[in-house]
Amino acid sequence: MNKISAVIITLNEAKNIARCLQSLVDVVDEIVIIDSYSVDKTEGIEFK
Repeated sequence: MNKISAVIITLNEAKNIARCLQSLVDVVDEIVIIDSYSVDKTEGIEFK
């Protein structure tokens, strides 16, 4: 069976990233996040 990956490119998305990840968790097999040198707390946000 084919697997589906989501790639998210971010820049200062601390306010939105958790909601974005939550919307994908039941749809894709893996999530890859590429951060473009955010200066807010985007990089430190944990998702479970």
